[in-house]
Amino acid sequence: MLLSVLLCASPSFASGTSYMNQQEQTITIPLTQWNELKSNNEKALNLIEASNVPLTEAQNLVMKQKNELTEAHNTINKLENELTQAKLQSMKQEVTLNEMQNSLTELKGQIENDKKTIKRLRMQRNVSQVLSGGAIIGVAFKH
Repeated sequence: MLLSVLLCASPSFASGTSYMNQQEQTITIPLTQWNELKSNNEKALNLIEASNVPLTEAQNLVMKQKNELTEAHNTINKLENELTQAKLQSMKQEVTLNEMQNSLTELKGQIENDKKTIKRLRMQRNVSQVLSGGAIIGVAFKH
């Protein structure tokens, strides 16, 4: 850390001139500090390498979850299409049922009219039979 602070504070960084154009500079630090920096650097590298394996596992898990989500999304889209088709079919069936209901109502009215006509025709027949029977009896008494 001290090394990076010293490099950042160097005149080449402060002046904005290229580091390549200048002669390489050296710094002096105590050996204990150097060993501590070196040890910290090794620990950091080990931590990076150790975290690389779980990161790869996490990336694999994320990809697997992405595939599962894509599959679920496709399934949802398929179900949505099927539900839309079912809704359209249901609407068609509702129209058909309404048409059938109207036809049944019309037929019911026709049946009621036919019953009334049959009843009227029976009465007319009965009246005509009574009248013709009375006429026959009247003719028979006159002769």
